[in-house]
Amino acid sequence: MMNDTRNHFKVSDIQKFSVEVLIKSGYPEVSAKATVHALLEADKRGIFSHGLAGGTGLEESVKGIGLFSTVDPKAEPEILPQKYPALAIINAHGAPGHITSMKAVHLLEKLARKNGIAKVYVCEGNHFGAAGVWSEMIAAQGDLIGTVTCTTSALVKPMGDDPKGLDYTKGAGTEVRIGTNPIAVSVPHKDGIMTVDMALTRMAANYCIKAYKTGDMLTIPEYAADKDYKSTLDPKDFIMREDSGKQYLTGSIFPLGSTQAGYKGDALLRMIEVEHSVYGGPIEKLTVGEKKQRVSLAFQAQVIDSLYTEKEARNRVHELMTDYESKYFGEATRWPGDRSKEAYDYSMKEGIPYSKGQVDMLERAASHVGLSFSEMVTSIGKKQYPHEIFKK
Repeated sequence: MMNDTRNHFKVSDIQKFSVEVLIKSGYPEVSAKATVHALLEADKRGIFSHGLAGGTGLEESVKGIGLFSTVDPKAEPEILPQKYPALAIINAHGAPGHITSMKAVHLLEKLARKNGIAKVYVCEGNHFGAAGVWSEMIAAQGDLIGTVTCTTSALVKPMGDDPKGLDYTKGAGTEVRIGTNPIAVSVPHKDGIMTVDMALTRMAANYCIKAYKTGDMLTIPEYAADKDYKSTLDPKDFIMREDSGKQYLTGSIFPLGSTQAGYKGDALLRMIEVEHSVYGGPIEKLTVGEKKQRVSLAFQAQVIDSLYTEKEARNRVHELMTDYESKYFGEATRWPGDRSKEAYDYSMKEGIPYSKGQVDMLERAASHVGLSFSEMVTSIGKKQYPHEIFKK
């Protein structure tokens, strides 16, 4: 790792390149910009698994493969008639998850500021990138708490008793059925926004998919499982590629808690899908690569000035953080989102540090539409890769 130098790229150059690639592939300009915004925001935060060169990035978008195989770039999300003033449902009609999410957040903010709290569900939707990008957008003006959840294609084996008598705490079903179903919560405070963004599995599946595509081994134990539900560090034990180029699952992702307390993660994963099913979410298994694998999204916002003024509420969050740091952990402790903020500041100042494998992914995406990444984007220089910031 000491000799790991990587090309760094200017954020604005990557943005311009990516929008052009998507437009060339058939995305309307407004949808292309929304998609690039979400994916690039993940890259700037060091969440490469959900970025332009991640597991669900630019290459998948232009080729219509993986979780993007079901996307209709030209579809128009539709806000359905509201029965209740603080609750809305959008039928995405298969539109990209990013433009749909932007529409959902704008509607949500309006409803929450009027009613104090609001929730917007999206049915017939698609993957939207990193959930934290959207919860932070909700909280960006400092007056709302944002909470975001979504369902995904099946990547996890359900745990618990079954007719074969599998151990409730460590056993698993015979095949994947549950999504990784992330949740993100963003709370404004005096000095910024605190965000927790996590899949309700050991980690997001995109980390494993990205490693598979870049040829890297995993470093996290009890994260990915092979066909026998044994922990593996080889992403090829999780996903394989046939000679035809089609990818298929051979393993699974462990739920939050893995083999020690995975039944808790399993319960949380299921409850996300149960809640979403009431608002148009899928009730049947979603298989990666199939054309009918629409997911559901949910966006919630609540005002922070119900009991205190906005300023007082933000100060109280800051005081709580200070209490933790001064009496228990010390200033060296990390709060959710701290490392992402460091990565963001680094990327904006020094450029985004892509690995060779990530650059190759961007090159493949460009060549698919007759363009060239290397001709359109120039590195601003090779620099030492800051592993302490970009942990993943």
